[in-house]
Amino acid sequence: MKHDPQPATASAWRAEGDACAARGDLPAALQCFEAARSLDPADVVVLERLAATLAALNRFAEAVVRYHDGIGLDPRNTDLRHGLGWSLEQMHRLEQAVDAYREAVRLNPKADGSYNNMGNCLQSLGRFNESHEAYRRAIEAAPQVPLYYRNFVQSKRLGADDPVFAALEQLVGEAASLTPANQAEIHFAYGQALSDLGRNDASFDHFLKGNALYRAGVRYDEAASLGLFAHLPELLTSEVLAARRGQGDASDAPIFIVGMPRSGSTLIEQILASHPQVFGAGERTEFGEALVNCIGRDLDDPLRIDIEALQGVGPAQLRTLGADYLRLMRTSLPEMQNATPGYARFTDKYPFNFINVGLIHLALPNARFIHSSRSPLQSCLSIFSRIFHDVPFSYDLGELGRYYRAYDALMAHWQRVLPEGTMIEVKYEELIEDFEGNVRRLLAHCGLDWDERCLAFHETTRQVNTASAAQVRRPLYKTSLQRWQPQQALLQPLFDGLGPELAPAGSVSGQERAPLANAGTAGNRTERKS
Repeated sequence: MKHDPQPATASAWRAEGDACAARGDLPAALQCFEAARSLDPADVVVLERLAATLAALNRFAEAVVRYHDGIGLDPRNTDLRHGLGWSLEQMHRLEQAVDAYREAVRLNPKADGSYNNMGNCLQSLGRFNESHEAYRRAIEAAPQVPLYYRNFVQSKRLGADDPVFAALEQLVGEAASLTPANQAEIHFAYGQALSDLGRNDASFDHFLKGNALYRAGVRYDEAASLGLFAHLPELLTSEVLAARRGQGDASDAPIFIVGMPRSGSTLIEQILASHPQVFGAGERTEFGEALVNCIGRDLDDPLRIDIEALQGVGPAQLRTLGADYLRLMRTSLPEMQNATPGYARFTDKYPFNFINVGLIHLALPNARFIHSSRSPLQSCLSIFSRIFHDVPFSYDLGELGRYYRAYDALMAHWQRVLPEGTMIEVKYEELIEDFEGNVRRLLAHCGLDWDERCLAFHETTRQVNTASAAQVRRPLYKTSLQRWQPQQALLQPLFDGLGPELAPAGSVSGQERAPLANAGTAGNRTERKS
């Protein structure tokens, strides 16, 4: 058989790399671009492709080096500046990312994606006036991109006389010409804007349309997800947890905040991160990574762990699992390690770690858990008003209700089988009603001394990378507990999914009404255009 000869020139290697990238073979594309660079180190296009491929492989630190190499050769290249900003953003180096995006828009005032991403970073940093201006500039540069409107309205209430609201209404009128994904984006954006204006029935109509459109493009295996929730209590019984207690890593540094999205977890983390001994790490996926590395992958689905293998996990594996998680956290968060004075504890508020509570306890028996909860109806309505790119169950009211019911049952199991003092539940409504009492309870649970700064959580300066970045920088208001609710007929699929124990008794139409999507203190990361 005759083999094709390897490319002999930098341009040929670059073309081969482009072909590999087009078919999704990023490791092969990376090799090709590296070969092209070795033949022509001054080819800026190769450096940009090489850096972008490294970023796509989550090798962001290496990508940053290559972007800087390219910028050194072509300082006016806005694609390189944008890519540098994106990579820095993924490394949570947001101040540096803002600088990169700002330079991109200086060179190209029409760089809409750089304006949008700069707005996202500024919002996470709590610089809201600057972020709003960046979103406005993104919309001015590209008024046909629905994502920019959604990012903007999730951070700022628009008046009916705001030019952005007028542009949003115009784009809604042209929605039929957009792709289904962009139609979903614009309906979510307009639904939020209408809610802020008190036009609640129209708002919910757009949320229904947006969710239906988005659900059509989402893959969700409901039977597998709910089956996992039902199977975990069978594998991790109180007897299993008792027999293996104390076998994991002895560190008491982690505080896991778990629960459903939009339940108040960002507020809880902001309170704890206001304590000088606590580092707020945000939503982290490192435990899932450590779990896959330690337990092994499901051969049928490489993104899932082999659940049945849990039964054979021994002390050495549990210690390794806990230690590997801590190592990944230290590597990902050098600012946590390098701070002076050092932090005694850190928070990990990835909400879906509620699935892993039993395993986390075995791997890190001295870790503490805080279950952030909110009334089922309010939690589900808040989730339904947002796009979450890692929450496939949230776009259909029936699926959302059934998922919530399964989550509630699993959390009840963990509460029964964990040792006393390992996990407490903090209900959003009770936290708002008795704030100081619940803050004292939180600190005591985590073994922390009282600190008044935790009451002034909104004054704490830190990155907040969720959709609640603005809420947690404002004082609490009890009006956030009141939410407008649609007519019962529209919510019946949700009530059926929740079941009689969780659904509100009787009709909801007679309850006091307030804006549907204004409140809430936890959520998803604001979507970026990369």
